[in-house]
Amino acid sequence: MIRLANESDEQAWSDYLTKAQSTHHAFCWEWKRIIEKAFKHKAYYLIAEESVAKESGICGIMPIFLVNGSLFGSALISMPYLNAGGCIADNDEIANSLIEEAKKIAKEKNASYIELRYVVPQEFLSALTTRTHKVSTSLELTHSGEELFNQFPPKLRSQIRRPSKSGICAEISTGDFATSREINGFYDVFSEHMRDLGTPVFPKSLFELTLRSFGDRSRIITTWLEGKCIAGGITVKHGDRVEIPWASSLRKFGKESPNMLMYWEAIKTASLDGAKIFDFGRSSSESGPHKFKLQWGAKSHSLNWYYIGENIPNISPNNPKFSLMVSCWKKMPLWSTKIIGPWITRSLP
Repeated sequence: MIRLANESDEQAWSDYLTKAQSTHHAFCWEWKRIIEKAFKHKAYYLIAEESVAKESGICGIMPIFLVNGSLFGSALISMPYLNAGGCIADNDEIANSLIEEAKKIAKEKNASYIELRYVVPQEFLSALTTRTHKVSTSLELTHSGEELFNQFPPKLRSQIRRPSKSGICAEISTGDFATSREINGFYDVFSEHMRDLGTPVFPKSLFELTLRSFGDRSRIITTWLEGKCIAGGITVKHGDRVEIPWASSLRKFGKESPNMLMYWEAIKTASLDGAKIFDFGRSSSESGPHKFKLQWGAKSHSLNWYYIGENIPNISPNNPKFSLMVSCWKKMPLWSTKIIGPWITRSLP
């Protein structure tokens, strides 16, 4: 039986993730509240149940959101704004049942397509349209503290030390103790960085809600020079894996390398928190951000995003159709991008 989850299912959902040994935070219940509040998207959290000895037990789950946008129409995405999604199920038959239910919702809501963001290839979905245009890059944390630092090449260690010599310092807080100063500092850096890339910025509430919802499983890492935040990132821990889904630094301070100190503090903190894997998040293969991540000794693999439907849009900023829009966005005043950007990103999962 497939049904929609309700708020009373939160604990059972979390218990199933533990049982299934889920390794990615994208399936955590917290994202239901975060994305609903930050983007106003409708959540459809699907549960597959089977009866054993007259008792029902979860045997599969699928978190999915209806992303309504005036720019690109409607789509069902699992999971928007994150790197993972799709189904977690006891077997492929149950996973297919969950996907069939998603198809019914898509038809009912007139969604143009369904997007399932799997981290690894899914043989049972091999007949679907697949995109592998993004890669995930992660570092095994086989050492801790000083040992971890010493395993880096001399050039990398020198780059990590450079910011401190320039008077840059780092601050680290858990999500439940993050201050408005840290959040505002991070958001100012993130907004400027996104503007410079020609990409609309997410609403600040996304980051505030993530930090508050994940609490001591999240961290905000910021670097400061003379009272000004010049780099920052947010991490989320699930099991033995820590991911940094959002990180930025100000280009005008590139020579001081504040991002090197910020990433090192994030990696070191993840190790001290008991993580075995530090996930740098997704990037385009062979891009500048991808090469930056590889220098830490990290390894990459392609993400596998599957599509059901036709006329799947290419919403990448690299799409030539958006070249004029990207160019104009780069020239906009920063304050205006903070107002308009969150409205646009509701259409860009």
